[in-house]
Amino acid sequence: MKKAVALICALMLGVYSFAQTQKKEESKFNNLVKQIRWSVDVLPFTRITKFDEDTGGLNPQNRIARLDKYNGGLYLRPDLKFKNKAFSFFLKPRFNTDWREQKGMETEFYFQQAKLKMQLNDAFYITGGQYIKSIGTSVYVNPSNPYFLESGRLNPKIELRPMNFVELNFTKENWDFTLISNVHEGEAELFDFPFFEFKRQHGLLVEYYGESQTIGTIVSISEDERYHLGFYGQRNLNDATLVWFDGAVNYNPNRFYPVEGHSTELLPFEMVNGDENKNYFFSGLVGASYTFSFGPTLNLEYYYNGKGYDDKTFDLYKETVVAGSLSNFDVIFDLSNLNLGRAANTGMPYLRRNYIFSQIGENDVFGELNYNFRYFYSIDDQSSQFSSLIEWNALDNLEIFSVFIANIGEKTSSFNNLLNNQLMLGTIWKF
Repeated sequence: MKKAVALICALMLGVYSFAQTQKKEESKFNNLVKQIRWSVDVLPFTRITKFDEDTGGLNPQNRIARLDKYNGGLYLRPDLKFKNKAFSFFLKPRFNTDWREQKGMETEFYFQQAKLKMQLNDAFYITGGQYIKSIGTSVYVNPSNPYFLESGRLNPKIELRPMNFVELNFTKENWDFTLISNVHEGEAELFDFPFFEFKRQHGLLVEYYGESQTIGTIVSISEDERYHLGFYGQRNLNDATLVWFDGAVNYNPNRFYPVEGHSTELLPFEMVNGDENKNYFFSGLVGASYTFSFGPTLNLEYYYNGKGYDDKTFDLYKETVVAGSLSNFDVIFDLSNLNLGRAANTGMPYLRRNYIFSQIGENDVFGELNYNFRYFYSIDDQSSQFSSLIEWNALDNLEIFSVFIANIGEKTSSFNNLLNNQLMLGTIWKF
């Protein structure tokens, strides 16, 4: 009898202990689930585009850019985040379906972000994965960033493509020291044939965060001996005024430029990434923003692009484009297309040397409207670009938007060399 009672008590204790363990495990699981944050954006859109396809331009008979006069798509953009003291991960898979006038229906899956962060101790953490590495202070272009040419696309609804990075960060009071390597090209389109060959680039980023200012510098070297020294900073002068700078000195940058003669002797010109790049190039910008008491913020920047073409080189560039556009037969057809493709994607976001960027915008007008109007001007060839972004939060989870772009100038100018204008209309359902 005593043995039976003892056995029953032991079984009851075991059941109780198991139940308590299960509760603890369930509690841990529930806490884990609570640390996960997720959302999904569903983005259907349509676009209307007007572009130059005349002979003599970059895109004769639309054979280079293969642009669509009408196209649309449905993009699914999940966003998953998990954070705790030890590690964090961030996942942004992309399920894109495009309908294109030229190619019909296309589907694509990739990760806009697949990033893991491990906190080693209070001072050190490691980050790795596929993502956009932001460096610099400008809204439009960051010469200080050795990895990405632009801080964001002209159309903010179309995402920049990421690369793969590994980073080791050390933090001491107001200072950050980060070793960075881009270990793989990821989804970056700059390294697709016939453009540049991907090479790993290793850098050291140092940043200081003050009470009303930030400064930073990065030095990097690539496997093919391309050197970069970037520097940037910003300061709040008062509650309404912010000023900043962003610059770099490059040696042997990736950049296509025109030369007379062709390596095959079949064409009069060629776009090359050659010995003229084995020199030092300075690029930099200064900017300021002012927020008016009645709401809008005005941004102004002056950008000097030292890698850009001077008048003589740009005249040769135009001759190269015209020659490539006219050469559309036999064996030189592919060589001409190669020249035109590189002329359209030179490795520089802007072709000339002197630019003025301006923007005025405001968020939460009447609690539901955001707008941004931009005007860019090339001092060297007097071409310009106007763009607008309007977002209306019609419901708590529904945004209706429009993006409009118009380029003004000659068809081989800084802005009007490929796209004349474009209107994009769409919605974003947020879940």
